[in-house]
Amino acid sequence: MAAIEVNFQTLLNLKNGIGSYCSYQDEQMSQADFEVKSMLSSDWLGSDAQEFGQKWAGICDNDSQTAKFKNSLIEFGELLDFCANEYRAAQTNAANEAIKLLFSY
Repeated sequence: MAAIEVNFQTLLNLKNGIGSYCSYQDEQMSQADFEVKSMLSSDWLGSDAQEFGQKWAGICDNDSQTAKFKNSLIEFGELLDFCANEYRAAQTNAANEAIKLLFSY
């Protein structure tokens, strides 16, 4: 039987890193959205500004590639969390079984 060595904490750290990245992305996008809308409402006039504003609105939509990518990262993080918990449980069970064997003699 082969042994699989997994450090579940590494998986949890990666999941947490993904969460931090997504939060940072949200903050940066909110700031950029504010700046772009501010610029479009006062400093930048004309048809090119309107066209850019429409394209920018598409970037911030919930069905944009940016939002889809973030959602896929969050889902991946959830899978990492699930795997980490499964490995943790398996390691705990294996250790408990080993202790039982040790003290059964």
